Amino acid sequence: MTAEQQAVSRSLDWHAADGPEQQAEAVAKRILALLGDAIEQRGQASLALSGGRGPERFLRRLEQADFDWEKVTITQVDERWVPAEHEQSNAGLIQRCMPQVLQRATWLPTYQGQSLQSDAQYCHNMLVNLLPLDVIVLGMGPDGHTASLFPHMPKLGDYLSEQHPELCIAVPEAGERLPRLSMTAAVINRARNKMLVVSGEDKHQQLASALGAANPLALPIAAFLSPPMDIFYSP
Repeated sequence: MTAEQQAVSRSLDWHAADGPEQQAEAVAKRILALLGDAIEQRGQASLALSGGRGPERFLRRLEQADFDWEKVTITQVDERWVPAEHEQSNAGLIQRCMPQVLQRATWLPTYQGQSLQSDAQYCHNMLVNLLPLDVIVLGMGPDGHTASLFPHMPKLGDYLSEQHPELCIAVPEAGERLPRLSMTAAVINRARNKMLVVSGEDKHQQLASALGAANPLALPIAAFLSPPMDIFYSP
């Protein structure tokens, strides 16, 4: 079966786009709809965003949206342990794309600059007060990682368990990979709504493998492919 067929068989909502602009428009529209529902039901909403190159287009659309951002708390799914000024900072990307939104919303970046472990504890304490998050937007790397949960990393099985006590973990540097902070499944799979945004045929094939009952230790994204989830795909 194709990735779309497998997703539908798992009761995941599949949204196909012709290209990146159409995809970005659909992602932004869905985020706003879910946040709007949360505000209507509970008077406030929470949103966790991922980094990488993919989100820039939909983040800029959120910046242009006429929305009640004062009722929204925004944080990060994961982050490289670098200040916002660093070229690889996810927070820096979000701040460049949504400056007006972040002035109005409650913005809780994960990097604090104390130490990797101290910042992980800070993020854990911060997330305790936000659970369950209303909307979490995930990406997926070519190796099947999501957030900063990488294939076969130490203790990955623990981090992919919803019963794991740590909500945010310190991910040590490995090779050329910078140290990172990452949410665990205890946060991600408890979210009221999950979204996955992927582009390109290589990731389409990797996603199909993950949907085909793959081992989550080899393809961590497989641990999160459960409803409620919207998958947005663009070639």
